[in-house]
Amino acid sequence: MGNSNTSIKKKHYSRGQYASQFSLNDILGGRCIGTPEYDCEPYRPWSRISRRSWSVGTLNDPFNVSKTAWPVPRFEAIFLPEFTVREEPLKNEYKFLDIISNGAYGRVYKVLKNKVDEIYALKAISKAKIVAENAIYQAKQEVSIQRAVGHHPFIVKASHHWQGRKTLYILTDFVGGGELFSLVEEFGCLPENVVRIYVAEIALAIDFLHNAGIIHRDIKATNVLLNDEGHAILIDFGLSKWLRPTHRTGTFCGTLEYMAPEILKREYYGHEVDWWSLGVLTCFLLLNEYPIIRIVDDPIEEGMKSSSVNLPSNVENISAGCKDLLKRLLNPNPRMRLKSIRGLQRIAFFMSCDIQTYTLKQVSPFRLLGKETVQSSGMHLEKDEFYDFDSIIAGSTNRTWTSSSR
Repeated sequence: MGNSNTSIKKKHYSRGQYASQFSLNDILGGRCIGTPEYDCEPYRPWSRISRRSWSVGTLNDPFNVSKTAWPVPRFEAIFLPEFTVREEPLKNEYKFLDIISNGAYGRVYKVLKNKVDEIYALKAISKAKIVAENAIYQAKQEVSIQRAVGHHPFIVKASHHWQGRKTLYILTDFVGGGELFSLVEEFGCLPENVVRIYVAEIALAIDFLHNAGIIHRDIKATNVLLNDEGHAILIDFGLSKWLRPTHRTGTFCGTLEYMAPEILKREYYGHEVDWWSLGVLTCFLLLNEYPIIRIVDDPIEEGMKSSSVNLPSNVENISAGCKDLLKRLLNPNPRMRLKSIRGLQRIAFFMSCDIQTYTLKQVSPFRLLGKETVQSSGMHLEKDEFYDFDSIIAGSTNRTWTSSSR
């Protein structure tokens, strides 16, 4: 009896709607009298329609973002709504040129967008590795942060991000001047006038992030790219996190050489760790070596640890202003550490300069170094390497270590 009643109800509703079932738009539009069955088709529940059998899915319909076409596979749903589903093959829109770099979760490719003839960097991340390492929230947070801060002149802009069957994609502007790390390898210790530009530009990016409630946690030479004129562009927000000013977090993550003492001591820390990393980066640019940090048990307070910093032996080759800058940035006590643009402006290293004017990019670091040409980085690809790009599971390489907890 239950089945027969259901069939009777369906047959009854297919003939038309009751007056109480019409909305105000139906009444004003004149569709409340003699409404044919095909006019009611758009009002059928989306939950009864498979996304793969419908021409326009709710995932791409701005008027139905609160609804989901059924069924949505779990390996797609867990990355929504940050990574929208896109089933069109990548080769229809992009031409793959080079492999820029490798990472723990995937690769970064140099691609050409066919319609506009513009070059971008496409980061492909393996879904399987993201799920295996419990980093789903981390991946979603990365794109939300990049979308919020990409308009800054010293931060890379992320244009789009989406997901395929096995891969997450993040499309960013292509920065063709190489890594800051490679520049140090080429020239050795950089002159102070060039280091002053890079410290100012990276400090402006860090200050902007902190004011926006973001901690980067992976400031290092390989995460700073250079544009055609040699200006700094901060990249890789994989370890970044939304963190309000004065708030603390405790995740043990980052690159060992750039980790602040409070992270190494497994203490709670705040935005000050990014300024410590800037100090390590400054030391690397000036001396081509990293400072050595020592963590020992505190002889006075039991259970506590103290830290000290030893600068490289060639520190005597730099000026007093550079030594003062390193001393202030590499202060083991986060409360006493230099951690603002205002504090940076007051020290001797920037006494004759206005740090805010560096946003105009008036002086090219490449020209100061006598470097005129920009060499494109990357490896040549074989002809058919991207025939079925979405099925590629990117290989793993060395990357900064992070714990799964955020």
